Amino acid sequence: ANMVNMKNPLKQSLLNILQSSEFEISIRKAGKFRFPSNYMFGRHNHQEFEMNYVTSGNCVMEIDGMLFMLKSGDLVLVSPGVAHYFMVGAQRGCSITQLEYKIALPECVDEPFRFMCGQEASIQLNDCYSIENVMEGVCRYYREGKDEDYANAQIEFGFAQIYLEMAHALKQNDKKENSELSNRQGNLLRYINQNYDMKLNIEQLAEEFGISSRSIRKYFETALGMSCTEYITMLRMEKAKEMLWNTRKNITDIAVDVGYSSSQYFSNVFSAYTGMSPGKFRNSWRGIIAEEKLYE
Repeated sequence: ANMVNMKNPLKQSLLNILQSSEFEISIRKAGKFRFPSNYMFGRHNHQEFEMNYVTSGNCVMEIDGMLFMLKSGDLVLVSPGVAHYFMVGAQRGCSITQLEYKIALPECVDEPFRFMCGQEASIQLNDCYSIENVMEGVCRYYREGKDEDYANAQIEFGFAQIYLEMAHALKQNDKKENSELSNRQGNLLRYINQNYDMKLNIEQLAEEFGISSRSIRKYFETALGMSCTEYITMLRMEKAKEMLWNTRKNITDIAVDVGYSSSQYFSNVFSAYTGMSPGKFRNSWRGIIAEEKLYE
């Protein structure tokens, strides 16, 4: 057995966690949820981890002050206590498999699984299709109402599979980031996520990040399924929706806050994106919180 463990240190690292007397998982919420277009769940935080896997459509989350676009196949893990909110685009709805849970871990967790500890505000992984079925299995184990010992064992082994998949995906990401081009692309995307409210020009971005404008266009079309301009517009419009819903700022100020010098131009773009004017959108959503719909 010792020889087997020496040959598979990853397995031993995970077993050390599962067999620890400190290890414990408790789920607060688990299921698959369907959200309509223009759905918004306001800013909040909680004591649990929140793991979201997008099964269809796309959405935008703001996590710890930064916007992230998530598409089908993407996974995001939000750490406890981190403020975040969730918005669905105007074109189509979105389906998500979600787990909210608390986890107690041993004091020593080996490197491949340190992401479990919640030291970062969030972790985003792209194209994690293999995680979907495992997460759905954990949701079923939680909801089936089996004897506690059986259910707990299934849930813990299910989470072990999820964490193995995540460890592998993070390792693959590290390999990609070792590529100079991939690293530049990642830095570019992070820059846009943080500075969508500034004047952004593809040619200037290409020069600043040392990537050809053609490569930028290809990257956005391939990785995100939209142009760079469409991506920036989407971030701006989703942020504008959140501000219209959650603040008393006037439309001119919101336009400036999301990167438009002309409130009229902002209103035109917003109307094309959502199908209604900013004022109508604000009035139609004020005081209304849509309910998520659980489906099996």
